[in-house]
Amino acid sequence: MSTSRSNRVKAVISTVTLTGAAMGWLTACGAGGEDENEAREVYCVDEQDRVVDDDQCEEAERNGGFVGGLPFFFLLGGFGGNRYGVGQTIPRQYTGAATRLNPSDSSARSRAGMPSTGKVASGTRISGGIGKGSVGGSSGS
Repeated sequence: MSTSRSNRVKAVISTVTLTGAAMGWLTACGAGGEDENEAREVYCVDEQDRVVDDDQCEEAERNGGFVGGLPFFFLLGGFGGNRYGVGQTIPRQYTGAATRLNPSDSSARSRAGMPSTGKVASGTRISGGIGKGSVGGSSGS
C-alpha cells in the first residue's frame, strides 16, 4: 500500500512539474498575450486614429507633425493580428495601449526602432517593442 501511494504521489508531482515547465516555455515564447517584447506594427494615422496614406506622415515629418494645420502621427502597437488599410479606424481597444509618435521627432523614431527620417509604410512590423529591434519594409524618402 505504501508503494502504491508513493507511485501516485510521484505521478502527481511529475504532472505538476511538466505542466509548470510547459507554462514556462509558452510564456518564454510569448504565447498568450502581448507584452513590450513582442513585435509591434506602425500605422500613419490622423487624430481620430483613422489610417491615412503614408505620404501624410512623410509630409508631417517635414512640417513639425502637421499637414494643412492637422496633426498626423505614427501609431505603434500590437493590433491583435489585424491589418488596417487607408480609411479604416483602428479600434480603441488597441489604440489605448499604443504609442503615438510625432513623425518629425527623429530621436523618438530612433528609440522606437524606426528609421529616424523618411517614409515608413503602414503595417510595418517593428521587432522587440519600443527601443529594440529594427523596422523592416520601410523605404527612404
